[in-house]
Amino acid sequence: MSLLNNIKRYLTAPAHTVNSNYHIVAIALGLTVYMILVVLQPFGINEGPASKYFYLLGFGIITYVGSVIPTAIMHRIYKTEVAEGTFSNGKNITAFLLSVLLIMIGNFLYFMALNPDSSSLSMLWAAVWQTLVIAVLIVGVYMTFDNARLRREIERVQQINQRLTENTSTHTVETQNFASLPSDKTTINPDALLYIESDKNYCKITTADGTTTLRSTLTTLENQLKPCGHVIRCHRAFLVNMKSVEGILGSASSGYKLKIKFHDATVPVSRTYIAEVLGYFEG
Repeated sequence: MSLLNNIKRYLTAPAHTVNSNYHIVAIALGLTVYMILVVLQPFGINEGPASKYFYLLGFGIITYVGSVIPTAIMHRIYKTEVAEGTFSNGKNITAFLLSVLLIMIGNFLYFMALNPDSSSLSMLWAAVWQTLVIAVLIVGVYMTFDNARLRREIERVQQINQRLTENTSTHTVETQNFASLPSDKTTINPDALLYIESDKNYCKITTADGTTTLRSTLTTLENQLKPCGHVIRCHRAFLVNMKSVEGILGSASSGYKLKIKFHDATVPVSRTYIAEVLGYFEG
């Protein structure tokens, strides 16, 4: 039961990497497949005619098309989750498996077109195992680099938390107001601010003294508070005063959260904004 719970937790957790520029990724995959076939010449390709290099382009094109279509569909269906950085591992894996299946079908049809006199069963078997071999090779290389990237990210988070722990400075409040909201005569002091949460057409502004609700978009407040330099967006629905953060909780697999000083609250950080958040503390 514990194993099933761990699997469920992994599948529902935010994906480590979501390829928003999937067309570029698909082009890279297509070129990678082509280079593997040309340079390594697996599956007896070296025994083919000199014109084989032209025909091998077809497999690269099939890889590109097969990679783009499922990812584009998944990203359109779950557009909000992709934008928020909450697109799950399960959906990422589903898009990948659909891509492999589509590429496999494309390779089979291409094999049949190139070898019209061959048995369809033998061509199907060739398409299945050759597609799987290359997919496993590419995934293995990708996971190696991705795990290295995640380790570096974990080390960065640990160093930032250590620095925040050692920082004994207190949360000070200055008197200057950087953002004025004339619509309802409300002012925001960026140094007294803890975080702002979007709630449809309203925003909940939380300070050390409490929470007030303001009719405004989060983007409007973000633009008004931008001059102060330390209030940044960390999530589609949150702005946070980085000076009020005392630590980074969570992990790459479960998602990061910012622990707020003087307040029993955490603010989520989506994968889209994690680089900007870590960059602020390291700047």
